[in-house]
Order: sequence, then structure tokens, then C-alpha cells
Amino acid sequence: MTINFLKYIAFFALLLLFSNCHTYTTFYGETYTSFTSKDAKKIHRLDLSNQKLSELPNWIHSISDLRQLNLSNNPELNLSSVFTKLKQHPNLEVLLLDSLDLNEVPSNISLLKNVKHLSLAYNPKLNFENALQKIIPLPLEFLNLKGNNLEQLPSVLSQLKFLKDLNLSYNHLIDSKSYIYLGELPNLYSLWLDHNHLYTLPKTINALKQIRYLYIDHNYLKELPSEMIGIKKVWVIHAGYNNFTEIPETFTTLPSLLMIYLNNNQINYMPEAYVSRKYSLQGILLDNNPIPLIEKEKMKRAFKNFFLLSFEQHF
Repeated sequence: MTINFLKYIAFFALLLLFSNCHTYTTFYGETYTSFTSKDAKKIHRLDLSNQKLSELPNWIHSISDLRQLNLSNNPELNLSSVFTKLKQHPNLEVLLLDSLDLNEVPSNISLLKNVKHLSLAYNPKLNFENALQKIIPLPLEFLNLKGNNLEQLPSVLSQLKFLKDLNLSYNHLIDSKSYIYLGELPNLYSLWLDHNHLYTLPKTINALKQIRYLYIDHNYLKELPSEMIGIKKVWVIHAGYNNFTEIPETFTTLPSLLMIYLNNNQINYMPEAYVSRKYSLQGILLDNNPIPLIEKEKMKRAFKNFFLLSFEQHF
């Protein structure tokens, strides 16, 4: 094997790894759910979710290097008091505030000057325009807004200039302007739009010129708009669990696309474009599709040089 070939395999392996990563789940070692004084210097990840808290326990001050804190599903929690106490933990970078039945985020969240990863999932009553205004001062790189019944995004979102990863799963984002705001996030790297009840993608999807990973799986998509050609930097697209009956021809127009997931659709046909055109694609996963044998043989010939081609069936 040549050195360039080996480098490409290594790069492709990294694509597969990061396209399935869950961002904050592996940071900082072991997760603790309780406290003993002998562990005070070891605790970097603390999970206090589902503990019916109204205040932070006083012993949290004994932890010398808190990096990640999960406070999810404590709806009686006084967040203003929490943020004041957490100011004493300058190394805190990951904060999970899921399922707190929030209406607003206290202004003193700005005290948490080093929080880079923030989760506000499953807080559908939250005023998101107001909340986003308050978190603008934070150096956020990852924001989780999963499961909030969002139909549109406020324009203030575009002011989160450090944001790299944005999880918008389990919403209903059909508003075309929302995609324009997403396109104004200069460092946006990964975008989750799975489980969004999408039957079509808006033409403004072409605003996402900066993203590398796009998740549009678990929707109701039957085709993709030609405007997707504007997503010039995307490497990996997850489009499984939709209603495609053929491999979308649009993928041949994306100049940086290397890998697509099309598992669990209704695909039974490959357009001629995959034979006649040149394109960057190097891997395709077609598991659990009703592909006739004759079409499968055509695909094998068209994609014979791919690093990954899979037709496995697990029905």
C-alpha cells in the first residue's frame, strides 16, 4: 500500500468515528453521582440528575477541579443560586440542564465564563430568544436544543460565533429563515436535524456552506433540493430512516462529500448520474433497503472503488 492510500484510510476511519460521536459523553474520565471527601480531588464529572434538588449541595465547594456537571431532571432547582455557586468552579466546561421545565434562563449564567458545552434539551416552555441572548457571552462550542418543539430559530442564534456543534434533534424546523441563521454561524461543523418531521428541506439549506457533518436521518424525506449544491464543505451526511426510493442524484453535486448513510429507506434504484458523472463520494451505506439484485449489481460496478459499500439486511 502507498503512504497516501494509508493516510486516506486513516482519514476515512476518523470520519466514521466522529460522525457517530456524542460530543460530551467521554470527557474527563469517570462520572461520580455522589461525594466522599477522599474523592474530592478525583471528581471532574459529576452527575446530580434526577435527585429532586432545589439547591446545589454544599459539599460541591470541596471539589477542586469540576469540569462537567449534569443537573438534568431537577425541576425545582433554583438556577440563579446554582450559577452563583458554580462561579467558584472556573474549570467547568460542560453543563447539562435538560428536562428542568424551564421558562427562562437566569441572567447570571454569564458568570460561568468557561462553559463551552451547554445542554438545554427537553425544556419546551423555554423562551429561546431570551435564553440565547443570555448565553451569547459564553464561549459555547456545543449547544443541545434537542426536544424543544422548535418550529423556528431566533435570529440571535447567529451571534454564537464560537459554536461548532448544534443538536436540533426532535424538533420541527421547517422555517426557511432558520436555515439562513444557521448559515451565519461561521464555525458550525456538525448539525443534527434528525427526527424533525421533515417532508422536504427548504431551499435555504444552501446557506449551510460551512458544515462538515449533517444529520437528516429519521425524517420523511423522499428527495433532496438541488440547492444542496451550496453545502460545499460537507463530508458526511446521515440520511437513513427516510422515504427515499432512489439514491438522491443531488449527492453527485456536492464537491467534498465522502460518505453517505442511506440505511432503512425504500431505495430500489440508482440514477445514471452515478455512472456518468465524476463525484467525490467514497463510501455509501445502503443497509435495509429493498434493492433488486439487478440494481445491486449495477451499484457494485459503479461503486467498486469505494472504501465502504454495504447492503446488509437486518429486517
